[in-house]
Amino acid sequence: MNQSLKLLLLVLAGACTLGTTVAWAADSVPTNGRERFFLKRQNCPWTEEMGKAIYECLKRNDGFNAHWCHNETLNEFCPVDENAIPHPPVETEKKG
Repeated sequence: MNQSLKLLLLVLAGACTLGTTVAWAADSVPTNGRERFFLKRQNCPWTEEMGKAIYECLKRNDGFNAHWCHNETLNEFCPVDENAIPHPPVETEKKG
């Protein structure tokens, strides 16, 4: 009985580690895209019109999809500023 309990705990620990690793890897992929989306619009001032657009979107969706409504409103009302994102310098090849 003691041996089966140890085996169960070992399997459970392995499953938790594997599950955490898979969840972390799956979540890390789209993060860069989301960060870039918000960085490109970081200097956009909030307006009353944007608030009304989010409110109407939430009403249409029965209070669900608040993040979606927020992202769509930013996409619609905020111009994209490519200079807001720091770009690494491009290295040129030295011929010698």
